[in-house]
This record gives sequence, C-alpha cells and structure tokens, in this order.
Amino acid sequence: MKTNHFFTAFFAVTVMVLLASTFAHADNIYVSSGSGMIEKIDLSGNRSIFASGLNWPMGLASDSSGNLYVANQQHGTITKLDSSGNRSIFASGLSWPWGLAFDSSGNLYVANNGSDSISKLDSSGNGTVFASGLDGPAGLAFDSINNLFVADGNYTGNRIVKFDSSGNEAVFASEVLGLAGLAFDSSGDLYVAGWYSGTITKFDPSGNRSTFASGLNQPMGLAFDSSGYLYVANHESGTIMKFDSSGNGTIFASGLNGPWFIAVQPIPEPATLLLLGLGGLAIMRKRR
Repeated sequence: MKTNHFFTAFFAVTVMVLLASTFAHADNIYVSSGSGMIEKIDLSGNRSIFASGLNWPMGLASDSSGNLYVANQQHGTITKLDSSGNRSIFASGLSWPWGLAFDSSGNLYVANNGSDSISKLDSSGNGTVFASGLDGPAGLAFDSINNLFVADGNYTGNRIVKFDSSGNEAVFASEVLGLAGLAFDSSGDLYVAGWYSGTITKFDPSGNRSTFASGLNQPMGLAFDSSGYLYVANHESGTIMKFDSSGNGTIFASGLNGPWFIAVQPIPEPATLLLLGLGGLAIMRKRR
C-alpha cells in the first residue's frame, strides 16, 4: 500500500511540473475601443468581441474572481462583466470615468476626469471620495505596497501624483508631457504612456526616469502579462504593441478601432487544477 501511495504522489508532482511548463503564464488581453466594444485577445493574437454596445468604454480592471470592470465615460457608470460576458451596472453617478485600478483589499478606484477626483468603490459598488482637487486624472496604478499613482493632467498635464493608503498626497514626478496609462512591473518600476511624445517613460521606485520606448502613435493604456511583457495601446494607429524587458517591441495586434485601455486577465492553469485532482485521489487512497 505504501508503494501505491508513493507512486500516486510522485506521478502527480511529475505531471504538474510537465504541464506547468506548457500552460503557465496563460493570459487573455482585453482592450477597450472607441467603437464601444471590448475585444478579447489571447497570447497567440486570436481576437474575439467580448462585449459591445458600451458607451465610450475607457478604463479596464480585472478582479481576483475573473470579472472585468469597464469605465463607461459618457454614461458615468462602471459596468461589470463576468467571464461569460454577462453584464451588470456596478456603479453609477461618476464624472467622466477614465482609469480604473484595484487595491490589495479588492476596492476599485476610479479616476473621475470630469470632477478632478478619485472615487473608491467597495465590493458592493458603494463609493466615497478618496481624493479631490486634481487636474483631469487619467491612468491609475497601485504599487506592491498599496500606494496609488495617478497620471494627473489628462493629455496636457505634467505630473504623477502618489497617494498612500490614508490618502496623503505627494508629487512623484513632474514635467511628463501628455500623461495617459500607468503600469508597474514585477520589480516595482513604473511605466508611463506619453500621449503627445509617443514614448513610454520608465521610473524606478526613487523617481529616476529613462526612456523605455519611443516612436509610438498616441500610446494610451498599458498592462503587463504574467511573463513580464508590456502591452501598449496605440490609439491613433489602432495597434497593440508588445515589449520585452529590454524595450524591444513588436506589433501584437492591428486593425483595432481607436484602442484606449488594456487589462490582462490570467487564465487558470490546467496543471494546478490537475494537481488538485490527483492530490485528492492520493488522499482518498490513503484513507482507504
């Protein structure tokens, strides 16, 4: 009996390792566009329409349960889409919402471009004002210790504002022309899309900057996948660019209608699911 238990456990671990190398880092890319659609793109570049009939969908964010949240700019609402595309209104009464971002506790933050404020929404969609007195906030991103970074100034502004979890405000960087999307990599570096300059600027945690990529065409949304590749929505050219960690870029998707923001949603890994099943089998055998 002990030999059978050992073989079952060994087989489970072996299969997990083999499948993990094949299925790890599977993601879907979601893109909002000026056509009122959300497109879904897998890592092979296969595209499908995930949702349509939205009203100027802008910011996108995914929660830990696999639901996608969309900022409907002109309606002042946040739409919640489950993994099958079923939709509901999560929040309303917002003022030209743009960027969206979740904190580590599952609260959703919304950049109200029209009212120069940031709203904080709990899991039920109840909202409070987290920050006010900004100047056309656009992109949002959280770092690993729950500080919120805001691209403040819409297209013409020039600063990145940092808020701690208590709402205390500080200027992280200034003189960054045409701020748009923000995203953090796994090392804690912040990437900023420059709408007017056609560049992606990289900031280390101390605020030191460098040019990560240039020659883009009105870059807007940014997002990293599970493997560390950066995706950039080029609004004017209707393309999504994919960059490795050295700033080498390729066209990941083309022919989109004015892409705005991007969200990356991990796909459950079959290796993990199979391990859980085999692990349960091993436990049942042991009990017998």
